[in-house]
Order: sequence, then C-alpha cells, then structure tokens
Amino acid sequence: MLRRTKPVRTAAERILMAKRTCLHDIHVELGGRIVDFAGWDLPVQFEGILAEHTHTREHVSLFDTGHMGQLLISGPGVGEQLAAALSQDAVKLPVGRAKYGFLLTEAGTIIDDTILKRLGEDEFFLVVNAATAAIDAKTLRARLSDDIEIVVLASWGKLDVQGPEALDVLQPITEIDLTTMGYFGVCRTQVLGHDCILSRTGYTGELGWEIYMSQATLPEVCRALLESPNVKPAGLGARDSLRLEMGYALYGHELSQDVTPVDAAMEFFFDAERDFVGATALRTQISDGTNGKLVMIDSAQRRRFNTGDTILSDGEEIGIVTSGVFGPSLGRVIGMGFVRPEFTQVGTELTIATARAEITATVGQMPLYKDGTCRKKLS
Repeated sequence: MLRRTKPVRTAAERILMAKRTCLHDIHVELGGRIVDFAGWDLPVQFEGILAEHTHTREHVSLFDTGHMGQLLISGPGVGEQLAAALSQDAVKLPVGRAKYGFLLTEAGTIIDDTILKRLGEDEFFLVVNAATAAIDAKTLRARLSDDIEIVVLASWGKLDVQGPEALDVLQPITEIDLTTMGYFGVCRTQVLGHDCILSRTGYTGELGWEIYMSQATLPEVCRALLESPNVKPAGLGARDSLRLEMGYALYGHELSQDVTPVDAAMEFFFDAERDFVGATALRTQISDGTNGKLVMIDSAQRRRFNTGDTILSDGEEIGIVTSGVFGPSLGRVIGMGFVRPEFTQVGTELTIATARAEITATVGQMPLYKDGTCRKKLS
C-alpha cells in the first residue's frame, strides 16, 4: 500500500519524449485536449468527460489505444512455453479465444496485466500496457526459447469501438459476421478492406471490438466510423470513469510490481495449482494471507476523493485510495483502493481523508454498474 508518484517533466522534456499514435492528427482536428500518458500524446477529452461517458453507455465511442504494445509470438511448442511464462494457460486456450492474465515476477508481483489471444495452433497475440511494453518483451524473450519468435508490431495501431450500438456501425465495413464472435473472441479478418486482427473484449463494460491494424490504414477506418451520427470520439477521462464503474483495475494505479494478483483480489484470473512464473509465491500468499486487499469504494456523496488519499476506519489509517472519479452512470463518486483484509467485506463503512474534507464511503460490490452490454449474446 505504498504511495506512488509520477515523474515530473518539464514542457521541453515532454515534447521531446512524447510519442504520437497514427490517429493524432484526427484528435487535433476534432478538438481533443492532448495530455501526456505514459510518454504518449493522447486525448483526455473532446466534448467533455461526462458527455463522452454517457455517449459510450448509450451509443458508440471510439477510443485510440494505439499506445498499447502488441506482440506476435509464434513457434513450435509456443503454447507450452507461454503457459509457463504467463499466468494464462496458453495450452488450454482455444484458437479464436482470448484470456486476461498476468506477467509476473518470481515473487508473484505484477510486471504487467495482459490479454493473450490465440490466432493459431502455434501463434499467439499478446496485448500489453504502454508503460511496460519494453520490459514485457525483454522478460518474455528471456523466458522463451530461441526458436520462438517475438515480433513487436510497432507499425500497427489500435482502435477500440465501444458501446451498445457497436455492432450496427462496425458490421457494414467488416468482412466477417460479427454476431458469430462471442465475448473474448479474436480472429483475423478485414475492416474496410484492410487486413487486421479483431477482438471482442473491451475496457468500458459495453459491447465492443478492438481493431489492430497497420498505422497506414487505421486512420481511414477511424474516419469512416466517425461518419456515423451515432459515433463520437472519447478520451482517457471517459475511459477512466467507465472502467471504474465496472471495477476494472488499471496498471500504474491498482496494479504494479508492488502488488500481486492476490493483493488485487484477482484470484479468479489464474489457477494457483498450475505451475508458472510466480505461482509458488501466489500459493504461499493465498495460504498465509496478505497485508492489504483491493476493494471497490462507493460513496453516496458527490465530493471527489483522489489517488493517494488515506482510507480511515474510526480514525485509524487502514489503507490508501488508488483511483477516484465521479461515476456519471451512478450519479456519485466511486473508486478503488487497498485496505487491510479485515475491512474488505461489502458494506464496511470507510472514511476517506482528502486535503479538504473527510468523505464517508463503503466497500462496494464489483461491478457497481450492472447494466453493461459487453457480454451480450449476438446470435
């Protein structure tokens, strides 16, 4: 439960260091407010966070996630080797399916949270976070044999199409029948006649797909989708409020190399009895217990608490806030944080000590927002 701070950079340093996705010019044209996110220039908002959040829940929004790392991993026996390197059991993952999991240290702490997608018998696609992409590739290279090829798709971008009407706007320009793709499905196909990898996962809680495609052609797809009156761009701000209403953890806030999946209450996402890097440490932690657990924070108030604020119980410090936002779909402030294990039961009363006031809250049940369409059956 350590406090973490971001490095402070001068404006000149930020300009020199910042990277841009292939959709940057579109963001500027649409009036997006650009900020530095993990060394990338990305839009935090366009029309406004509240409007973009609501539009995603009701219609369709486009999110530029081209900063995320994409690794194509292939070779003989690659499934067995990935199953040992990652918490996901790549051997049991069927072709055309994806699974969320972790790249861990031997101590069981989280180098990164990842989504592993199986494209073929000996071919996998791993999506990783921007801030950890380099160390992820380096770690996997050290764990996999020399005959396993790891290709960093640096020339590719990524566009997320999210919202209950996503099928209506994406199907007309997509080669495959999207109604045949279940939640956490993945395939190779074409969108607007361009080759791509398409998956149905998402980070908003709504129906949606992720388009992985060459940076040379993705802007054309983005512009085509924006021609629909039901489609609008959305930025990092709405992405944050949407994911917190669903109780989804974010690397750099809830997840880090100071945290294990057990600390983060994510035992559901791995099989502790299976052998992979970090599994021994996780089994020990499950048996012995942990000093802190991640919980959902639910407040009836509209006054916001923030990352780093202290969590109290009867005046005693019991934890720390990792994320806090106003949840537009709920009409109240919500967040996540780590607390001592004895305070994790849903309904437990908490006090959040902010710089200006103390806010009453409770431990909430994940997800707080229960009307998401992400798992909707389409056929």
